[in-house]
Amino acid sequence: MSVMRVLVMETSQSKAKMMKHFRDGEHVYKNAKKDGILNSYTLVETDDRWLVITKFDTKAKLNKFVKAIAEQRKIVLGDTGGQGWAYAGTVKASG
Repeated sequence: MSVMRVLVMETSQSKAKMMKHFRDGEHVYKNAKKDGILNSYTLVETDDRWLVITKFDTKAKLNKFVKAIAEQRKIVLGDTGGQGWAYAGTVKASG
């Protein structure tokens, strides 16, 4: 079973400003992926909301990643004047 986390960020900032913030913190995602903590990540833009979808092998790896990204998340939400919330849960294969 894998674990997925979706971080939803809502802001009225421009696409360019949000992409700059994400690119500034993307090194955390890349390092986590290289270290085997994170399986994959995706950034999706939907109007004034941004979704960061991440996938992990275990909940322990998810918790480790959340601690690593916490400071960057605070910076992005503080600078953009937006708000954010996260959903996480296990994903079971059906079949």
